[in-house]
Amino acid sequence: MAKRFLFGFYDHGCHQDPGWALRNYIAFLSLRLKIEKIQFLCYREKRSELDLEKSLVGEASFPPPHGWDDSDYVPEAIGWEGEKPGDGRKEKKLKEINLESMSPERRDEEQQLMHLKLMGWRHFPVDLEKLSGIRCLLLGAGTLGCEVSRLLMTWGVRKLTVVDGGHVSMPDVLKQSLYVDDDCGVPRATAIVPHLKERCPAVDVEAIQMEIPAPGNPVSPSVLDDCERLQTLVASSDVVFLLTDTWESRWFPTLLCANENKMAITAALGHDSYLVMRHGAGPGTRRGNMDDVIAQIQNLSTEDALGRQRLGCCFCNDTTSLFNSVSDETVALPGLTSIVSGKAVELFARMLHHPEGIHAPGDMAGMDTEHQLGLLPHQMRGSLPRCDLSTVISNSSNNCTACSNIVLSEYRREGLNFVMQAINQPTYLKDLTGISNLIKSDTCLKLPASFPVNSGKLSSARCLLLGAGTLGCDVARILMDYGVRNLTIVDSGCVVVSNLARQSLYTTKDRKTPKATAILEHLKERCSSVEVEGIQMEIPMPGHPVSSKEAAGVLKACERLQELVAAHDAVFLLTDTRESRWLPTLLCANENKIAITAALGYDSYLAMRHGAGPGINSEGSDMVAAMNKLSAEDVLGRQRLGCYFCNDVIAPVDSVSNRTLDQQCTVTRPGLASIASGHAADLFTRLLNHPDGIHAPGDIAGTSSERPSGLLPHQMRGSLSQYSLLTLMGYSSSSCIACSNAVLREYRSRGLDFVMQVINEPTYLEDLTGLTELMKSADYSRVEWVDEVDDEDFADM
Repeated sequence: MAKRFLFGFYDHGCHQDPGWALRNYIAFLSLRLKIEKIQFLCYREKRSELDLEKSLVGEASFPPPHGWDDSDYVPEAIGWEGEKPGDGRKEKKLKEINLESMSPERRDEEQQLMHLKLMGWRHFPVDLEKLSGIRCLLLGAGTLGCEVSRLLMTWGVRKLTVVDGGHVSMPDVLKQSLYVDDDCGVPRATAIVPHLKERCPAVDVEAIQMEIPAPGNPVSPSVLDDCERLQTLVASSDVVFLLTDTWESRWFPTLLCANENKMAITAALGHDSYLVMRHGAGPGTRRGNMDDVIAQIQNLSTEDALGRQRLGCCFCNDTTSLFNSVSDETVALPGLTSIVSGKAVELFARMLHHPEGIHAPGDMAGMDTEHQLGLLPHQMRGSLPRCDLSTVISNSSNNCTACSNIVLSEYRREGLNFVMQAINQPTYLKDLTGISNLIKSDTCLKLPASFPVNSGKLSSARCLLLGAGTLGCDVARILMDYGVRNLTIVDSGCVVVSNLARQSLYTTKDRKTPKATAILEHLKERCSSVEVEGIQMEIPMPGHPVSSKEAAGVLKACERLQELVAAHDAVFLLTDTRESRWLPTLLCANENKIAITAALGYDSYLAMRHGAGPGINSEGSDMVAAMNKLSAEDVLGRQRLGCYFCNDVIAPVDSVSNRTLDQQCTVTRPGLASIASGHAADLFTRLLNHPDGIHAPGDIAGTSSERPSGLLPHQMRGSLSQYSLLTLMGYSSSSCIACSNAVLREYRSRGLDFVMQVINEPTYLEDLTGLTELMKSADYSRVEWVDEVDDEDFADM
């Protein structure tokens, strides 16, 4: 009987036809095996589970090119073209090719966009042309403006206009991620441009120093010119980010965006809470018998141009008058800016890729969506002390002081005369919209009392950061903003072009420089009092066997890492691979050190603190007890919290070698690292200020806490596609390959001989901890195959 073959392929595509990767695979099989018809299974997943609807089973016919199997067959070559002279002889001449793509600048740009292309290949098609062509207007170049502008470049945006009226001051250097000491006294609108160009030479940045006219604020002589300038800027931009420090400075841009039907994204900070939202579309018109001009002024609809009820703006729930709040400084927790900026830019990218754009309805967390980027909410409100994230929908209010029809009609009728009246008479808007007698709302972000932070404990804490990449740059900067002044950073890599947009501290001058060296200067530029040491070193890893010649160097690295962990108070695990976190986790459990893990998936993240090391069940010799009588509890008699590896059922293996480029790279959504870094640094600060320190129990969101600093969770797991934030708690596993008593006992008994055996024989950990027997008992290895499958069965699939 003739053999039949069904070729399987894991396809990241989403269309009804096979993706190009699968088509290339089919062509290869056809030519190599000399089969014209290929039966294939195109396996696809949705949210890490089999997607039967999108998976394909079919047959592809691939007629080979004529003569392809002849020994003298030569395929058409790029760069040459045939020419037949008069005597009939076939000759070759050079073909003209546009070499622009080979210029160093173009190659650098291609490398900077590599992560977006990998996202498009593996997950969803990123519209690079739309992103590079869109013009973004950023109002504010401070704490939020610096971070948002950098993340927009990471998303592939190449046209930015930045408006700010302030100057860089000394306190800004730590809080605002792009500025350094030399920028102090320089207008922010001037200082920000070279810092953006240093990270992405291809970006087109226009910076404008200008105060945004705001109700209740003193009127400057140039206020009318500023109003006209802002009108022009909003009209010529595609999306506007409202990132200013005061609520009233967002009023006029909100009005203009509603009038021009422009995308508007608001990001606002409280002390420990935040708001990220997209404004709804502007109103449609009910023409009736009116001409277009009159209808645009007098007959505005409560719906948008698509006939849907409009979503609200950031003023739609605000029933207070606009007032001068310049004197009220927003003292936000350091990690909050990174979290908010990441969510704001993600919301923008998601709206830009949505087929309905600004008119897209608001999604709520928990809903199902067919959109590949995930949910598109209207508003996100979050709180760090409560560890919560909620999605909210609210429609445009008839009494809104910024986007209601009555305000827009008056603006279209009176123009800047109306704006000047609103600026000079703040109560005019209340009277116009009819909210004078309404009860004052509490929806605006308030500034709560700051929770007590032990600045002395923070400044003296010695923090070891393992990894100086995307996470390492953000965490180091945020820790300094919290007041940490003793940092040691370990990394083995060098800065490459593709790092510049994603890793917030590096610039073009750092290319080919070791990260452990380059990061030092950038941290010192922001805080001259920080004591920082950089160490270029590979972290020894299980699954990466070493030869006899390499053994001495690896052993020396193990000894150095032992010394570093012992000499520090807290260790941050920020490396790219799972296996590189194993030895630091073991050492932290052995030394009873604070360990914070931040890890990234494609659109999900983890921030967690490891539990304390074990106590001792013995009254005998301390040395014998420390090795043989380890307890399941910590020294306070509490059940130990788990580590990063406690839920694993296999030992870590080599996840880098023999992998394709997309498998080697951590392909993540651009704003994800900022969010994870903010949570990780905040988690460390809360842990350090907790009276029980590393022994503190894990809190769960929704429970009450009497501590001013709020909840102290064990783990936080977040998803950008689903806009979820979960707090989880898990205890140390007796079979854990990193922190279990069996592993710690063996390490204390054998020392680095044990570590070297694990590096060369990773399955040894599974045998030691009982995971091998566990997998056998659970029949993990049993797989049943069906020998005969009919064509009808394929069709049913």
